[in-house]
Amino acid sequence: MKIACIGDSLTQGIPGASYFDLLRESLPQHRWINLGKGNDTIVSLYRRLAQTSFDDAPFDLAFLWVGVNDVSQESAWWFRLANTLRRQPRSQSLTEFRACYQKTLDILVRRARRVIAVTPLLKGEDVDSEWNRQIDILARTIAEMTTHYEAVAYLDPRPAFYAELANRQTSDYLQESPLRIALDILALWSDARVDEKAAKRGLHSTLDGVHLNSAGAALVADMFSKAVVKEQALRHGE
Repeated sequence: MKIACIGDSLTQGIPGASYFDLLRESLPQHRWINLGKGNDTIVSLYRRLAQTSFDDAPFDLAFLWVGVNDVSQESAWWFRLANTLRRQPRSQSLTEFRACYQKTLDILVRRARRVIAVTPLLKGEDVDSEWNRQIDILARTIAEMTTHYEAVAYLDPRPAFYAELANRQTSDYLQESPLRIALDILALWSDARVDEKAAKRGLHSTLDGVHLNSAGAALVADMFSKAVVKEQALRHGE
């Protein structure tokens, strides 16, 4: 199958460990296309896809994983300005998020035989934080929207991560400095370094509360892999 992974830095695989690379290595019989872009929000992703020629389309399957950058978080004025100049603004309301997400799905269902809409994952490993409560709202919104599309399935990776974090002492660490994220990109060029830095920060599944370490990437790759196998079985009528 020809499979596209569409999203933000989690899909691009920078910074942190790459679930996409694990998928490509574990399922080499498929053709994998990475359409992840760092800092993308649902607004900027929709605009990007609206201007994309999709030379590789039609896809047999497309994973859509976006939304964590739409969760409000204080950041330096120059970072907000840079995002504006890069045309990567956050959605300003749930209404705008929903509208852009729907338009994104409308594009993808014309380019892929099946689409899997994946909820945003984590904004810090404290699952009861304000940020993760906002993610829960986005997740419920996405779940409801997928019911309106016959060709769209829903995938929520959070329960698997919550189970991994349930019996551990979690940290409220959340990287708020765009400069430090840039330093992570430059310095942490191997999964071993990513995991070492995550451990120093008291994190178990992520590098910085958002981006994945190797354990988190393996969890995501496993879930996506099972979804691929399920979709392939449905195609063959099993």
